[in-house]
Amino acid sequence: MDFPSIINRIYISVSCLNFLVAFGFLTLACLYRRQCFNFPTLLACNTALAVLLSSANHIAIAIYMFIWDQNDTPQIDALCAFRAYFYHSTSACVPHSFILLAIERYCKIRQFTFLKTQYRKKCLVLLQWVFDLTFTLPILFTGNMTKVASDNLCFVTLTRLNLIFYIAVITNPLTMITLIIIYRLLVRHMHQVSTRLNNNQHMRLQRDVIVLRRIVLLNSQLVLVAIPLVILIYLIIFKGDLLPNKIMRILLLMSNLPFLSMLIILLLLTPDLRQSLIECRNKFKFCRSTRNTPVQIISPTIRF
Repeated sequence: MDFPSIINRIYISVSCLNFLVAFGFLTLACLYRRQCFNFPTLLACNTALAVLLSSANHIAIAIYMFIWDQNDTPQIDALCAFRAYFYHSTSACVPHSFILLAIERYCKIRQFTFLKTQYRKKCLVLLQWVFDLTFTLPILFTGNMTKVASDNLCFVTLTRLNLIFYIAVITNPLTMITLIIIYRLLVRHMHQVSTRLNNNQHMRLQRDVIVLRRIVLLNSQLVLVAIPLVILIYLIIFKGDLLPNKIMRILLLMSNLPFLSMLIILLLLTPDLRQSLIECRNKFKFCRSTRNTPVQIISPTIRF
């Protein structure tokens, strides 16, 4: 088995695992929807939905790569450019969902009335999805999402460095800068009001700041993965003759790696979902114990 086939099998396995974990995340929230019906849980499910759609698109990309690898002259289907568009859009949805988590935490601590109504909360989530699904549409409509010459997949045109820079900046650096600004504003607010709070209020504020710090760290996983991706794209553009054939699939595999740990940490950071998971585990243990308990046969006794 050659190297591209091995990478492709690992890639589709990781994508399927991420899809199953995201699907389980959303299923748990649906089963305990009465207990989890609040805005922080909705935002966590928003991130899980972005991972679910991204993983489904990764699976489709991996399947088509596997099919095209078997053909000497692969025929490009009509949905190739759409898969590239959906890859870039869903890749931006995941980090941008962290911005919504940070905004919700910041408004809660500062007691802003911006997210007091259900209408504004829904509009905020909808605005994120509208932006993520439209910011790459001009690239799609101008025909700049084509098949990569060195690999059997579709991507933004590698010869257009301005388009690559545009997508890369909006996806990761813009998100990281926004999260750092929100975190610094919240830390400054904590230092300003710490002298006017009692012990319970101060501890609650510290917990909220810690949660926001963990959200920043979660997004840092995506940024750390994005750095070698940018380097790899640079080498493919300018030093492509020195790299092995079909190296672009390593880029897709690396972009898919942080999702699993990110979903697990996000599940543990969401109190209602964490409690629902504990209840589900306890019910499973109880059902398993009752199933394994032997039935005691009560023999009839003769009364005199």
